[in-house]
Amino acid sequence: MEREYQRSICAVMYILSALFLVLGLPLLGAKDAKMKPEELVAKHLNSIGTPEARAAAKNRVATGASQFSMHLPIGRQLSGPAMVVSEGKMLRISMTFNAQDYPSEQLIFDGNKVNVSRIRSGRRSEPGAFFYTYEVLLREGLFGGTMTTAWALLDVTERQAKLDYTGLKKVDGKRMHELRYRAKKGSGDLTISLHFDPETFRHVHSEYKLIQPANMAAGPEDSSSQRETLYYIQEWFDDFNAVDSLNLPHNYRMVYSREGTGATTLLEYKIVLSNILHNQTSDPKAFAIQ
Repeated sequence: MEREYQRSICAVMYILSALFLVLGLPLLGAKDAKMKPEELVAKHLNSIGTPEARAAAKNRVATGASQFSMHLPIGRQLSGPAMVVSEGKMLRISMTFNAQDYPSEQLIFDGNKVNVSRIRSGRRSEPGAFFYTYEVLLREGLFGGTMTTAWALLDVTERQAKLDYTGLKKVDGKRMHELRYRAKKGSGDLTISLHFDPETFRHVHSEYKLIQPANMAAGPEDSSSQRETLYYIQEWFDDFNAVDSLNLPHNYRMVYSREGTGATTLLEYKIVLSNILHNQTSDPKAFAIQ
């Protein structure tokens, strides 16, 4: 009796396995298949457009509206026009607010060096100073994602970055493919994670994390007040639409936070693009602080 029962179970399992195989369904309890980084990149690039369509876009000029929101340490909101210009590996992301103490945010890589605009008293904004210090994000074309022709994954071979696929990870409750990116040089202690929609393979999220150890205290009585500092930056990309046979994001959001000794900073930037054009006449001043 027991032997017949085992035979029945084996027969059922065999039939189920065959059914799953024929229908292409995953076996119950099976782990997510391990994907190679180059496979993920290839699927992602196809989500943007064909190789011919990607190669045809020599430069890109995108315009729209921007909004800046300070959530911490105090509340504040500004708005104004936005422009994202790119040509090859050069890029410029600018938001104009026309506030006396925060006239604009301009993040630029001119193909040789990174530059970031200054604000009141000749200082850069807090996120601006971060991007100027950790220039790898602009130099590698990571910041701004597929909004620009400088996007890091468009030319992985030449950049010689180290890529590591770490599987499906939960980001805000949704499972996404995660790709760790480490530049050939300049990444330091910065952790760079890129996330892709599991169905479309579009790049929809990036996060950059940096932990700085606590500064040396002046004396024993000061040591308890010193804490490590955590920098955490997230980029979100949404509202993908076809432009010249390329699927490009039209909604962008970036959240910058810093926690550690002193007040916590939480800033949010949004860009909504209304017009995207390719292969425009090059402006020599496009990649300089204005």
